[in-house]
Amino acid sequence: MSWEHYRWLLVDDFVEEFNAHMAQAFAPSEHMCVDESISRWYGQGGHWINMGLPIYVAIDRKPKNGCEIQNAACGQCGVMLRLKLVKTAAEESTTTHVHNDGLLHGTAVLKFLVAPWRFSGRVVCADSYFA
Repeated sequence: MSWEHYRWLLVDDFVEEFNAHMAQAFAPSEHMCVDESISRWYGQGGHWINMGLPIYVAIDRKPKNGCEIQNAACGQCGVMLRLKLVKTAAEESTTTHVHNDGLLHGTAVLKFLVAPWRFSGRVVCADSYFA
């Protein structure tokens, strides 16, 4: 198993459990916001990743080495509701073509992020990436 694949195994279960919990435990307001967050990796990397996840901090510019997290949040209180990790470009292209009904990539991601609240009458705000 490659270090890159192993790195994501360390957090995939957490993201899935977080998404399932928030879909059941939290009722968002009538407004939802969808956007992406960028976290830059500090600390260990490369083949040293097997020793654990590196430390990360959020920064306001897109880093060269980092992680993109696409997310949905409650528009009123700002609580994160659903997360989607952007892993490798190859995996992104294969996973977004499954069950997307011919939608463009950004729209398919948007559909995934708001899926638990579909047909609820909520207004979703997003930037042009998700169009």
